[in-house]
Amino acid sequence: MDAGLAAVLGALAGAVATTGAAFATGWSAREQAKMAARAEHLRQRRDARQAVYEEFIAAAAAHSDLTKILLLPVPEDFEDMERLRLLPEGMDLQDVIRESESLHKTLREIATRVQIAGPKEVSAAATVVEDNSREVSASLGVMRVPTLAEIPGWTLSEKWREGCTRFVNFSGAVDEFAEKARIALDNDGTKP
Repeated sequence: MDAGLAAVLGALAGAVATTGAAFATGWSAREQAKMAARAEHLRQRRDARQAVYEEFIAAAAAHSDLTKILLLPVPEDFEDMERLRLLPEGMDLQDVIRESESLHKTLREIATRVQIAGPKEVSAAATVVEDNSREVSASLGVMRVPTLAEIPGWTLSEKWREGCTRFVNFSGAVDEFAEKARIALDNDGTKP
């Protein structure tokens, strides 16, 4: 092989090596940019989810705080409720019912945003919380004086016990939602 051919082959080999190194460097930089963009996307999504999850849990806690009266001693009649001081200060049963319905409506509106934020497991848990919130509000709602008086065979104590069971289910659903939300927020994007 003469020196000229060796020089051309050497230059060709150098050019191929340089091109390969440039290609590898470009590919590596592109992959790093993709990973950085994905990490930023996941961080923004996680932050948005966390905010709506916190808002949902706060609304559920407010509804729970109001309706936990259903865990107190079972009243036999409306006078018994007043005597036992079961209701929050300055509220009568009608006030509690109205506030419960309002808090349920708020919870339902936030649940819609949780549905959008996902993931599916958290959305499903939010639906269970919202359903149980509605049941608790409904339990209180049937205790309205005209409603309860119009239904033969129903007593305040019977409806109170039913509401207590529904409250326990609601409370458990809120705990389950919080756990699913925590797991979703802990997901760093490496898990399916």
